[in-house]
Amino acid sequence: MNTPIDHIETLVSKAGELAETKLEIWKLKLVDKVATSVSSLIASIAIVLFIVAAIMILSLGAAVWIGTSLGQLSYGFFIVGGFYVLVGILLYAFRKSILKTPLSNLIIDKLAR
Repeated sequence: MNTPIDHIETLVSKAGELAETKLEIWKLKLVDKVATSVSSLIASIAIVLFIVAAIMILSLGAAVWIGTSLGQLSYGFFIVGGFYVLVGILLYAFRKSILKTPLSNLIIDKLAR
């Protein structure tokens, strides 16, 4: 015959198993989120590196082309350099709306899923 104490011991044992199972599920969900975030970050870094390399090559080509069109090669490099300084100033001025907020939202979205 099962006494009330036996039922309580069984209940406590089952509650402990449930808590361990829930903890294991939380761990697995955390590992999944971290793995997804890291893999997305690595893929994004690879894409950015290829884009940066392409922009550098195109910038060199544009600088040489502009410089030969103007008759002085250095003019092309100054013009392209000035363009990047202007873009840098604009990015700095609007960094919160262009860079910070979208990146923060992207990170939160990746971690919230």
